[in-house]
Amino acid sequence: MISQDIVASLSLSLAIALSWGGFRPIFSRATGEAVLRSPATTLASAICVTSLGMAFNAEPIGLAGFVAATGVLLGVLLDRSPVHPPRGLALSLASALLFFHLSIMA
Repeated sequence: MISQDIVASLSLSLAIALSWGGFRPIFSRATGEAVLRSPATTLASAICVTSLGMAFNAEPIGLAGFVAATGVLLGVLLDRSPVHPPRGLALSLASALLFFHLSIMA
């Protein structure tokens, strides 16, 4: 059986990965103002930054770095992939909430 800590760490990596595509454009000069003001961009940014913060708060520094790096790497791979999850932002939020639930139960 998979440990609850492993599932929690994987859920944070997944939350970071699925919200990365909406978070990354805020750092590009080529991004249009409509995208920057979009509620989806705001939500993706909030989920990504919160998930990164929860990773570094809940895990030892080495494991937190691994969780964050895995999430960003998966996010970059998903962003370059021609197949995007249709409900990526909702799945990202669900993953972050799963981590929150598992951390309360522990």
